[in-house]
Amino acid sequence: MAANASLTVEHLKRYFPVTVRRGLKTTKAVVKAVDDVSFAVGTGETLALVGESGCGKTTTAKLILALDRPTSGVIRLGDLDVQSVRGEDYRRYREQVQAVFQDPWSSLNPRMRVREIVSEPLVVNRRRPARETRARVAEVLDAVGLDPSHGDRFPHEFSGGQRQRIALASALASDPKLIILDEPVSSLDVSIRAQTMNLFRDLQGQLGVSYLLIVHDLAVARYMSDQVAVMYLGKIVEHASTEALFSEPLHPYTRALFAAALPSHPDIEREEIVLEGEVPSPIDPPSGCPFHPRCPLKIGAICETVVPQLLVGQGAGHPVACHLYPPEAGEGDSAEA
Repeated sequence: MAANASLTVEHLKRYFPVTVRRGLKTTKAVVKAVDDVSFAVGTGETLALVGESGCGKTTTAKLILALDRPTSGVIRLGDLDVQSVRGEDYRRYREQVQAVFQDPWSSLNPRMRVREIVSEPLVVNRRRPARETRARVAEVLDAVGLDPSHGDRFPHEFSGGQRQRIALASALASDPKLIILDEPVSSLDVSIRAQTMNLFRDLQGQLGVSYLLIVHDLAVARYMSDQVAVMYLGKIVEHASTEALFSEPLHPYTRALFAAALPSHPDIEREEIVLEGEVPSPIDPPSGCPFHPRCPLKIGAICETVVPQLLVGQGAGHPVACHLYPPEAGEGDSAEA
C-alpha cells in the first residue's frame, strides 16, 4: 500500500444472497459482486478502476461512499475506519468523500437553484454561517469556471458540460480528500471532454484532492490516472502504474480490453485477441481462474482448478493474477502496486 495513502481498501468483499430457481426447485446462492479487493489511492493521485460492465466497479464505489455496507474488509480514509465511524466522525467522513456521477442531468435536482445544490454538502453534513456558505459557493463556482452569479439559475439553463461543472463544484464545496468520478465525461460531447478532463486535473493539482476514477474508456484512464486496477468478476486481475500497464499489459483480459479499444491513430497496429463466449454469471462463476472459459492463452488444468493470486510473478513487472506468471519460490502473499 502507498505510504501517503488517502484511501486504503483491504480485502474488501460484498456478497449478495439470492434465490435461484431451477425448474420447480429454488436454491440459495451468493453473488460475489466484490471479492477480496485491495488497493490504495495516494494523496493527490488518481486510481482508475476499469473493466466490463458488471465487474464490480460501481459496487466498490458505493461501499466507499458508505451507500452500502461491505460483507467484510476494511475501508480507511486517512485515520478514519468507515465501518467504525459514528456521529461526528461519520459526518466528517461524508464531508471528505464526495462523488461526481456520469449524468449530471439526473444527479442535479431540477427544482433547486445552483447555489442550493452546491451548498447542500455544507448544509447537510455540518452547519455553517450563511455568509460563510455563500462565500464558499461563489469560490467553488469560480474554481470550476462558472460565474458566481450563475448560482441563481436552475440546472436546465445550462449545457451538459456546465452541469458537470456544477456537479464538480458541489463535490468540492466541503473541501474533500477524495472524489469518486463515475464515468465523469462519458455523457459529454466529444468536443468538451478534453476541457472537462483538464479541469479535473488542474483542480487536483491545485487542491491535492485524490480521485477514484471509474471508467470504461481506456483513453480517459490513461490521460487522467496515475495507476490502474483492472477488475473482472469482482476481482482485481492486474494493478500497475498507468505507464507500466499501457506499455506492457500482462493479463490476457487486460490485453483483450486494449485490443478492443479504438487506436489513437488508424495506422497503429493492435494485438488481435478474440474472447470466447460471454461473461460468466456471477451467481455461478467458473472454478479456478474466473477468466479461463474465455481466455485464449489458458495453459491447462491449473487455470481451471486453481485461483491465481495477485502477485508480481516470474517475468511480470507488476501484480497480475494469472498462471502465465507463476510466483517466485516462497512467494505467497498478495502484492499491491
